[in-house]
Amino acid sequence: MKRVLIVSYYYPPSSAVGAVRPSKFADYLSAFDWHPIVLTASPPFAPAQHRQDTRGHDRIRPTVCHEKEWPHPLKAYERFRERTAAKRGKAQEYAAKTILPYAQCYDSGRWGVKRWLLAFLSLPDRETTWLVPAVLRGLRQIRKSGARHVITTGPPFTCHLVGLLLKRMTGVRWIADFRDPWSLRHKFPVFRNGATDKVESRLIAAVMRHADVVLSVTDAMTDEAKQEHADIPGERFQTLMSGFDPEDFSGIKWARPYPDPIIFSYFGTFYHGRTPEPFLTALKGLLDDGSLKRGDIRVRFVGQVTLADGQPVSKMLRDLGLEDLVSLHTPVPRREALKQTLESHVVLVLDERHPVQIPLKLYDAMAAGVTVFNVGSGGAAAEVLRRTGRGVSVRYERPAEVRAGILECVKQARSAVTASSSRPWEDSAIQEFHFRRLTGRLAAYLDGCRS
Repeated sequence: MKRVLIVSYYYPPSSAVGAVRPSKFADYLSAFDWHPIVLTASPPFAPAQHRQDTRGHDRIRPTVCHEKEWPHPLKAYERFRERTAAKRGKAQEYAAKTILPYAQCYDSGRWGVKRWLLAFLSLPDRETTWLVPAVLRGLRQIRKSGARHVITTGPPFTCHLVGLLLKRMTGVRWIADFRDPWSLRHKFPVFRNGATDKVESRLIAAVMRHADVVLSVTDAMTDEAKQEHADIPGERFQTLMSGFDPEDFSGIKWARPYPDPIIFSYFGTFYHGRTPEPFLTALKGLLDDGSLKRGDIRVRFVGQVTLADGQPVSKMLRDLGLEDLVSLHTPVPRREALKQTLESHVVLVLDERHPVQIPLKLYDAMAAGVTVFNVGSGGAAAEVLRRTGRGVSVRYERPAEVRAGILECVKQARSAVTASSSRPWEDSAIQEFHFRRLTGRLAAYLDGCRS
């Protein structure tokens, strides 16, 4: 069986959403004659290395190697603040406050020593102290296993720097997988300055130039990469979207209630411009003009949802008079989030200022058989909904459109358009997003760049 080293900072048991895509690829690659060896950061409770057991008839669990990162000043400081807040019973409040309001991310105010340090310590991210340990461990694994292929996935983009060094030092074939775009146009000014821009732009160019294949999760991201690196052959840039795995729903006991009231759910974090304000304002308008009755709808926000763009969500609800209809819940494990998704009628996906990206929750919601309500910018998420017919997409800056979207979601729930089957993930309209099929395409890219 051919061997491939997958470098991913996030990997189970990490609960980060960035762990899902690499873990699915690692699980399914053995079905396509590739044995993955995963190099990931060490959580404090993980063993240094372990080999997992076989899974199913055609899937073998990957070998997983954990490597510790060296201390990073910013992360050490944040952990200290987090522990202090936890002792005071304010862990959730502290976590919410660490997410800068969108306007502050673009603040071009006075540059002091603190902001210069922040920019340099965030070059290209806060995981740079994992670079040297990961490269050394990667070299040992390549020599030990004989792997001639490497896949790096990011963010954090430090993972791609690991791939770059492994490529230059060993000559392996390398696929760089981007879950988010790595481009200065997408990096907030508060984490940059002229000096760091010069360094980071060279790092980005080196990664794009030396990778054998550059994968992005949306066509919009692929197109941007081609435009920014026009000197590199366009065929090097490919799109490999994310998706869902039916096994994630295995064993979950659920029942979708009769749509009275209709349950709208949001899972995740309100960060960097994502806010429920357009949705809530539209809902208030529908209640005021009688288009909806208060008994028709309930809304659940689950995750880091106490603040949105620097504003307390609870105050937003009080000001709009929606406290009785909207509930706020702390983060839950992914499996519980999937259960609550199955028990919802509509799942909210907000991407107001992120048109080239698609949150993973959109794929989970499609697999759960619920309507997806995308309040956003008409970007990549809206395109997937148009292609599959599995939801409603509206522009966040058009209040009348948001109100009409809410009513359409209510109509679909009541007319049983989204009536749940026992296996909604088998819907033929979404099979292109099955992680097994996506991994088959990844295996084809690996085969295509064999040395």
